Amino acid sequence: MGKISQKDTDALVNSGVLSKRALTEMENKNLVAKNKSSIRRFMKTADGKFVEPSLYFRGAKGTKPSKKMTEFTTEYQKLLEKYTTTKTNNK
Repeated sequence: MGKISQKDTDALVNSGVLSKRALTEMENKNLVAKNKSSIRRFMKTADGKFVEPSLYFRGAKGTKPSKKMTEFTTEYQKLLEKYTTTKTNNK
C-alpha cells in the first residue's frame, strides 16, 4: 500500500472528509508521507568547488530516532546554518 501525501491529507482534513483522529492513526501507521522540502546548504572548497555536507545514521533505516539523536541533529542543523551558504546559481 502506498502513502498519501501531506498535501492531500491536509485537503481531506480541511474539507471534512478525514477527521484529525483518523489522520493521527494514519500517521502512526506510517501511511502519510512527510514533506521532503529542505534548503540545500553548501561550503566552498579551497579549489572553488561547492560541496554539500550531509549527516545520516548508518543502520538506522526503519527505526525511530532517540532523544539524543534528535538533539544531535538539531545541533548539526545549527552548525550548518552557521558555516554554510545556499547556492543561488548552478556555477
